[in-house]
Amino acid sequence: MILDTFNSLFEYKADQGDQWRILKQDSDGLMRGDCEDYALSVLYYVIAEKSLLKFWWLLLTKAKIHYVRNNGGHAVLQLDGKYIDNWTKEFVTKEHMESLGHKFHWGFYLTYQVALKMLFTKVFK
Repeated sequence: MILDTFNSLFEYKADQGDQWRILKQDSDGLMRGDCEDYALSVLYYVIAEKSLLKFWWLLLTKAKIHYVRNNGGHAVLQLDGKYIDNWTKEFVTKEHMESLGHKFHWGFYLTYQVALKMLFTKVFK
C-alpha cells in the first residue's frame, strides 16, 4: 500500500488509555486510531508491505517509535533518518517535527517495549 492510500483511509480517533495496535479497516473501510496506531500501521502497511516478519525485523534493525511531548505524549515513527506521524502524514526531517513543537525524549521505545504494549492491548483491551 502506498502512503497516500493509507492516509486516505486513516481517521484520527483517540483511544481510552494506552492502546498500541496495527489498525484494521472498519466496516466503512476506514482505519481509526491515534498516533501510536498510525506509526505502527504505516510501518506495517506501507513499509513492511503487510508482512509481520518484515515489520518486526524493521523494528529490531532500523525503525524506531519515538516518544515526543507536544501538549501531551505523542508517538513518531523514524525510519532511515526521516520521521512521520499523524500530524505530518509524510516523512519529514527531525527539524520539521521540532518546528511543530515536538520535543523529542532522549530515547525511543525498544522493540520489546513495543511488543509488550501491543500484547497488553491485545489481551486487556
